[in-house]
Amino acid sequence: MIKNFFDWIKKMDRKSAQLIAISVFLFVLMTALRGDRFLRPANIDSMLFQLVEPGLFAMCIAIAYLSKGIDLSIVTIANLVGIVNGILLRRAVLPDGSNATAMLLVCLVVSVLIGILCGLLNGVLIAKVGIFPILATLGTQNVFMGIGMILTRGRAEGNFPKALLAFGNAHVGGVPVLTVLFLALFAALCVVIHKTPYGLKLQWMGSNSKASWYSGVDNVKVTLMTYMLSGLMAGLCGMVIMARSNSAKADYGVSYVFQALLTCVLGGISPLGGRGKVYNVLLSLIALQILGTGFNMLRVSPLIRDSIFGFLLVISILLDYIAEKRRTDILNRRAVKANEADSAAQ
Repeated sequence: MIKNFFDWIKKMDRKSAQLIAISVFLFVLMTALRGDRFLRPANIDSMLFQLVEPGLFAMCIAIAYLSKGIDLSIVTIANLVGIVNGILLRRAVLPDGSNATAMLLVCLVVSVLIGILCGLLNGVLIAKVGIFPILATLGTQNVFMGIGMILTRGRAEGNFPKALLAFGNAHVGGVPVLTVLFLALFAALCVVIHKTPYGLKLQWMGSNSKASWYSGVDNVKVTLMTYMLSGLMAGLCGMVIMARSNSAKADYGVSYVFQALLTCVLGGISPLGGRGKVYNVLLSLIALQILGTGFNMLRVSPLIRDSIFGFLLVISILLDYIAEKRRTDILNRRAVKANEADSAAQ
């Protein structure tokens, strides 16, 4: 059994091993510094709850990164979903709450539809119109936020049915239901990206869009599917926010985009496109959650904490750039040697 464990360790890719080592180190460090509070069941439960929202947003960024793009509109899509559903629930749920469960199912459908439509808009602007992803999604980010502001006049939607709040705080086997559903969705995304034709085409396109096009990949279709999938997950996150916070606001969670970017880069998903293992995003998310909880318990100033996270993001992007440049240089040297060998043979 021990031999099998070490064999599994040897087969693990370097990034996974690094992230597991970082998580273990942070866990041991926090146990040593604040073990009386850090290991409390209530704190562990809170950490599991807190994984869901940034985790879903990180999934959105991960698939956009793999396409050599980015989606800055994901948080405003989630907020728009919460606002529309909040208005719908306020007007349609009966005073006695007898139709609350049915209306929540309707809200789930609405969330999916809004997420897909918003993602489709992003995809059309990027794939059809030809706008750079960062500019297209920055523009739609403000459009979606503006729509939310118009619908609510800047106020928050709240007082959702008790059935939604009960679901949002429910547990199964001592684990939050939302965390279980998130892990199931995350596993499904890993399969889609690494085991399906769409996922392979996405990675090919992100690595070299011109080569993938000449290979017969419909880059426009892949891009549309990518941003629709990103919008879908953002829409589902809107339901999660409703269930956890009992409110929805047009400017809620503005820091989630930065956190998702950091999570993906630390997880080895290259902003340069086409490279990275999606399952490492979960390991990165766990490490950052432990670090964030540790900062809170040690009462580190939010300004210092944000500075540290920003520094980590810059360093991670820099290291990724250096690794990509080194990889390109190696490939170029091999190509030169191959050409020289062919010339010598002739």
